[in-house]
Amino acid sequence: MADKEVRKLAAVMFTDIQGYTAFVQQDEAAALMKVATHRKYLEQFTAEYNGKVIAFYGDGSLSIYESALDAVQCGIAMQKAYQGEHPIPVRIGIHVGDIVIKDETVYGDGVNISSRIQTSGIPGSVYISDRVQSELANHPEIKTRSIGKKRLKNVTQPIEVFVVTNEGLTTPSLMTKLPDLKKFYRYIPLLLIAGIAWWYFGPNFNNQVSSIFNKESISVPVFTNNTGDPTLDHIAEMAAHWITKELSTSSDAHVVSYESASEMVQLAGLSLDTPRGRKKFKALSGAVNILDGSFMLYGDQNDSMVMIGYIRDLETGDVIEPIKDVRCKSANPMDCIQEMASKVKGYWASRGTVLTPPKYEAYKAYLAAKKAWYTEDTTFVFNQLNKAISLDAEFFDPYLLMLTHFANYGEFQRAADTLKSVRKKFSELEPREDNILKYYIADVEGRNIDTYKYYLKEYEIEPHDLFTNNNAIVLALWYRHSAQEALRFYNDFPNDSLNIEGCTYCAVRFECAMWAALDLDSMALADKLAPKIKSALLTSFSYSTLMMYYVWKNDTAKIDELIIAAKLHPNLDRDWQFLPVLASRFFLIRGDVVRSKVYAQKAIEACLPLKGRLLGKSYYLHGQLDKALQVYKEEIKKHPENKDLHAEIGMIYARQGNKAAALKSIEQLKSLKKPFDYGVVEYFQGRIFALLGDFEKATSLLQESISKGMKFKLETFNHDPDLMGLAAYPGYVQLMQQFK
Repeated sequence: MADKEVRKLAAVMFTDIQGYTAFVQQDEAAALMKVATHRKYLEQFTAEYNGKVIAFYGDGSLSIYESALDAVQCGIAMQKAYQGEHPIPVRIGIHVGDIVIKDETVYGDGVNISSRIQTSGIPGSVYISDRVQSELANHPEIKTRSIGKKRLKNVTQPIEVFVVTNEGLTTPSLMTKLPDLKKFYRYIPLLLIAGIAWWYFGPNFNNQVSSIFNKESISVPVFTNNTGDPTLDHIAEMAAHWITKELSTSSDAHVVSYESASEMVQLAGLSLDTPRGRKKFKALSGAVNILDGSFMLYGDQNDSMVMIGYIRDLETGDVIEPIKDVRCKSANPMDCIQEMASKVKGYWASRGTVLTPPKYEAYKAYLAAKKAWYTEDTTFVFNQLNKAISLDAEFFDPYLLMLTHFANYGEFQRAADTLKSVRKKFSELEPREDNILKYYIADVEGRNIDTYKYYLKEYEIEPHDLFTNNNAIVLALWYRHSAQEALRFYNDFPNDSLNIEGCTYCAVRFECAMWAALDLDSMALADKLAPKIKSALLTSFSYSTLMMYYVWKNDTAKIDELIIAAKLHPNLDRDWQFLPVLASRFFLIRGDVVRSKVYAQKAIEACLPLKGRLLGKSYYLHGQLDKALQVYKEEIKKHPENKDLHAEIGMIYARQGNKAAALKSIEQLKSLKKPFDYGVVEYFQGRIFALLGDFEKATSLLQESISKGMKFKLETFNHDPDLMGLAAYPGYVQLMQQFK
């Protein structure tokens, strides 16, 4: 006769050995020993804490307990026991809920939820539901931390999950914060290192992809830190970064860049633990396989480390090849990383170049600088890069990041000096390394076209890499003044898969694509891009490109809404008053003088409390030149060497017909010219001559400014209303046609 059905409230625990199938493939006898040890401690501690084992599922189990406290204490004891000399990667999930017991079978919501919580866990941890957490309120000896609400399979409402943080247990890494998007834009001019530095080890430009993978690429995401110690997160990054480098030296390995992999894994809603996340990552990265890696500590004093890896099929999650565990002293994690890299490379037919890893502390300092790159602590970044170079003078990467650091902050002489040092120190370079240095030299010297050509060589290798592709779009606009090229690069990537809200680099690609689309009057594409940009208005650049779109559409209602939104934005990277000024400029470019004056007046009203240069610009756009001149003269007393102020005063004189004063401003600009000016002075002088009506001289100076490195931006050349008089001048038309 069947047993009677019993319903009750109970604490339910699920356990599971992570990667059991791979263990069996690697060493069946050792895998069975893990199962036996798992079962031994489960039975021992379940009995000790008033529980009952209901079922074993090969590598997993289901048990129930009289109270939440009993279940959690049992889980803690079990996990500590599993961290012996031969650690067993067990995940534990606990929930309190209604269960039904019948015929020695248990089912119900309590069972389903605890199972799903266990699946979301990491080895060495105890995950609990919010209901279990509430029952531990009077037990301060049990320490927990919320890891947020999770949507669990077959559970209708999100459930807040907690991790037990008692000593000896593993807790999830704290490496989950996205970089501050608004900091990204100030790095656009030379922030190309991330897209190419990972590739400088390549022996040649013509990598042949692996016959084993049939042109399949692999990605190495950041490893999982299962030590329970967030201060070791850098090892997780270090492992992914170095193994990516090692793989890039093999002619048989086609590898997704570390930066793109890291960024895409952090896309909103993207998790490599879910089929949807893996499918999306595959579409974005082109990767077919991933190296799923993790590490943990063991030993009486946690003085040893074990690193585990599996090559998985990205779409299915199936293990293609387990990588034999590597072990090292925890004080020397680079030993584990290097051995793991060697084993992973061994999976390919050709090993390629054998790299010498940097010194551990130098590597640690370099990654610390990269991690702080988007923060305001530039002194820390500089000091960490200096530290990395001083600890290991043969470590190439810190030099490249230091170059970008100098360029971003206008220290071009130091960038040039660093380049000379790098050239001298690294005299024997592979073709790809040589191309990267040529790129940097051309950029520092202001040779925009050469800079662009050198970057295209990198782009040809990885056109579908997100980071590389984004940088190509930026360079096409800034260095080549080619909206067509920018959109060609934009269309090389599956843009519909990107979510701008969770992706640092997705935002800038959509904004640059909007810029290019409007330059080409491609309103159909602009209409498609506008909702994406509007959904993530985080920076002045995003506001600027959307403003440009609304002006092109003549939608003054949307323009006014955008200005209000900027005014209410709590963390915009510049004063919101720049937007009505920008609207006035854009309307002038479109030939709508009436609307330009409307927004110039709005700009005056907005800028009156601020005073300063922005107010002067507003008066200038409105045609109130005397008031503009008065503002600028007050400003130049405070900043006598500011080239922008001298240029704008000269432009006022030119518009007033005061040629002598305008020419005097031109001479003053010449006296203010400094090394690494990149054609700014010539550009300003050209603007003044254009307003004086000397189109030949203006065009000559603008051409000279381009040859010295002047960039094409949202406020220069065809976006500069003060150059509109040149639009029909043959020499200027010919100059601009060089870039079409």
